[in-house]
Amino acid sequence: MGTRADRIRKAAAVITLTALSTVATASLLPLARTNAWWVRFLDFPRWQFSVALIGLLLVFLLLARRTGWIQRAVILGAMAGLGHHGYKLLPYSGLAEPAASLEPDCAGGQSLRIMSANVKRRNETTAPFLAQVAAVDPDLLLVMETDAWWDGQLTTLAAKYPHRVQNIPEDDAFYGMHFLSKHRLISPEFRFLFDADTPTLVTQIQLPDDRIIDIVGLHPRPPLPWSQPTTMRDAHLLAAALVARRSETATILTGDFNAVPWERVTRRAIRLGGLVDPRVGRGLHPTYDTNGPKH
Repeated sequence: MGTRADRIRKAAAVITLTALSTVATASLLPLARTNAWWVRFLDFPRWQFSVALIGLLLVFLLLARRTGWIQRAVILGAMAGLGHHGYKLLPYSGLAEPAASLEPDCAGGQSLRIMSANVKRRNETTAPFLAQVAAVDPDLLLVMETDAWWDGQLTTLAAKYPHRVQNIPEDDAFYGMHFLSKHRLISPEFRFLFDADTPTLVTQIQLPDDRIIDIVGLHPRPPLPWSQPTTMRDAHLLAAALVARRSETATILTGDFNAVPWERVTRRAIRLGGLVDPRVGRGLHPTYDTNGPKH
């Protein structure tokens, strides 16, 4: 029957193998071409899956005394998952060549600093947000998930940002959007693509040197458990890419895409719009507080 230590080791090996099999399966499921939310969501935690696979694989190899075909199959699946994650994540590590210059040499009046902020619906804590705006001092400020209350709070920025447009939802369940600029806006409009209730901003900006550029600000709704697949989110991203493709001037897409850069739809949108992804080659830069701030 073996010693108690052997029984504990075998039980730990079985538990580790089960966890390894689960993470390996979750790692490879996004290869399926589906809009199901629970499959597409698995595209998000690829960094975490990679760490989990490496850790579980090392622990299992330390615990296992011998391996049968089931164990070898799981190990191969884990290695395939790691390889797939590496393929997807490598462009966004510090090992890849940056797609955009890290130190752009812009002449005076030709550079822009843009800040996109999702303030989270029903959040009524403004101090951290306003402090961040003051620290960054952006030329263009896109604020998402705003409402009538936030509309009043943002008036404190009017002196610095004389040009402003907003879409305030009448229904509290919908998302609003505010766009503030130091530079003149030309023909700004909010579009509701595919009859969605989430606005998409399309406007032109006149730079200090009189050059004109296009801005598209978008915030598609994320996939939701059981009720909302990724279809509408994907459609919004591709529609924004088409706006860039048809534009005769330089176009910047900004906002909360509710998508990670290595997702299939993100890469397709970049190709479709002829866009440059500034995240390539810059390493991991989370765009939210991973400690989960309380509002």
